Amino acid sequence: MTSILVGIDGSTRGERALAWAARRAVRDGATLTLLTVIDPRAARESGATEQVAYTAAHNLLKAVTRELAVAFPQIEATTRIATGGIVDAVVDAAEGHDLIVLGSHHGASLRETVGGAKGLRVSVSTTVPTVVVPVDWDADRPGSGIVVGVGPDQVSENAIAFGVGEALATGERLELVSAWGLPPLLSRPAEAMGGGLAPVGVEFQSRLDERVRLLHDAHPGLDVRGRAVEAASPAAGIVAAARGHRLLVLGTHSRTVLGRALFGSVTHGVLLELDTPTVVVPQP
Repeated sequence: MTSILVGIDGSTRGERALAWAARRAVRDGATLTLLTVIDPRAARESGATEQVAYTAAHNLLKAVTRELAVAFPQIEATTRIATGGIVDAVVDAAEGHDLIVLGSHHGASLRETVGGAKGLRVSVSTTVPTVVVPVDWDADRPGSGIVVGVGPDQVSENAIAFGVGEALATGERLELVSAWGLPPLLSRPAEAMGGGLAPVGVEFQSRLDERVRLLHDAHPGLDVRGRAVEAASPAAGIVAAARGHRLLVLGTHSRTVLGRALFGSVTHGVLLELDTPTVVVPQP
């Protein structure tokens, strides 16, 4: 890891994103690029001119850089101001960086919920892993262990590789989690028809056990486990499994224009209920 792009917007979520990124930069010896985006349409709607918005952005980055230098003097940081839509501006600025870090308000606003979590909209449009940091993340209680959400298709392969790298770098446990199940409306009729759903869970666990075996063979010193969890929705199951951990890693497809609006519902659901810093890793 050599270069991290951080979204700065003057909000608490931006502060949390920077706090997370700074600690990561210290760990990896990485540089930071602090990015603020001016959306001319939003500026006009607020009654401000673009020049006023630019001055405010410049002053914000100046203040943040000064505070960063005091708290983390060993970090080399540069600043950048971009103009345009936030998602497109972040994607364009991501070139040449190894990681994007953004803050999130858990989709608490109607705009964020309807339009899709910005972190995911960025992640499906770039080859760069995107970290989404919840607004209430506490740097003094970061948690321990890495969870990777594993789906039934190949979308998780790059996410697993990222999780392995994290676990090897930190010496923490890696846990592969698959969530399965049906909503109660469907699961009760399924049980009534005989056989139950238990074999589904057994199959999911069996797949995870095989992945764990292969990872042990490739990395004998790796502490890795696999766990299949039953939940009404995969997103809810993964969110619950990640609580108390330092990092959650998910995979996602698509870097097309269409993919910016239509993306994996599981990853979307997780980011809208976010309480663990989450890395979304693109899968070609």
